[in-house]
Amino acid sequence: MTTTTSARAGARQATVTDVMVGVAAGLVSWAGMAGWASLGVSLAGFGAAVTPAAMALAVGGSAGISQDLGRAALTGSISVLPLGISLVGAVLLAVLLTTWLRVAGAAAAFVVGLVVLVFLPAGQLDVRPGPTLFGGLLWLAVVLGLRVAMWWVPRVRYVVLVLLGAAGVAAVVGALASIAGGARVLGTMVLAAPNLLCVALTRGLGTAWSVHGPDLPLPTVETGGLGPIGAPVWPLTVLAAVVVVLVAVFAGWHAPWVAAVCFGGMALLGGANVAFHAGPFAIELGVGGNVFVAAGVGLLAGLAACLLVEGVRYWHRQHP
Repeated sequence: MTTTTSARAGARQATVTDVMVGVAAGLVSWAGMAGWASLGVSLAGFGAAVTPAAMALAVGGSAGISQDLGRAALTGSISVLPLGISLVGAVLLAVLLTTWLRVAGAAAAFVVGLVVLVFLPAGQLDVRPGPTLFGGLLWLAVVLGLRVAMWWVPRVRYVVLVLLGAAGVAAVVGALASIAGGARVLGTMVLAAPNLLCVALTRGLGTAWSVHGPDLPLPTVETGGLGPIGAPVWPLTVLAAVVVVLVAVFAGWHAPWVAAVCFGGMALLGGANVAFHAGPFAIELGVGGNVFVAAGVGLLAGLAACLLVEGVRYWHRQHP
């Protein structure tokens, strides 16, 4: 009887501990995103007051924006996913989630933080509650879904690590570029080094990216000469080939569709768009790549890399 009671007490304690660890993961995730976003927007020259808006955007939300052009005031919305902030939050959220109870605790803490976020003041960028709540819940579902998939499917874990490693390398290269470019370049890399990597990798496989819209006196970002849209294609092709081959090494015969999903996702998530309204007039500007083209060339590149990797493996088996 005593043994049974002790076992139940131990199980309850373990349950409470797991839930609390999950809650801590959710809180640490928000704290990490807040710190990273504040650092990035301050260095980039946007001002720390827009940190809540940057955090909302990072979890797939929406923020309003206004711009005084002298004779007219434009109001509108900005659609961009600052992947630097997003990845910091995702990694901090997922790293401690090793049980379902931890996942539940983390999800609860994240949702509470999301509700708090939509009511924070954001300077000239206002956080829009509806889209931010929807986007944040979707972001949470994707992050937790990937984390659970990493438990059960080693290939998913390895592919995610390859992409995170590439993002880490991009951040380091961006930080080195800021030595010559200054604080604004460093701020850009803190916020969007993974976005620039998305453009670079998809361009390397032949996906065209275009800048559209009028030339307005809007706040700009500095890339320190690392802007991938105007860069020569061949270095980007080499970079993309390395990433695709690494994906094929870990994904095996699943590499074609994995690469298609990854590169299509990069084209979808790496761009930015701003829509302004002044009375009956609408102005839209931004940068974007074709998602379907990126997915298609990713599929073909993944197939080629898969055949290459499997061919090398076959040769090694025949020539031990």
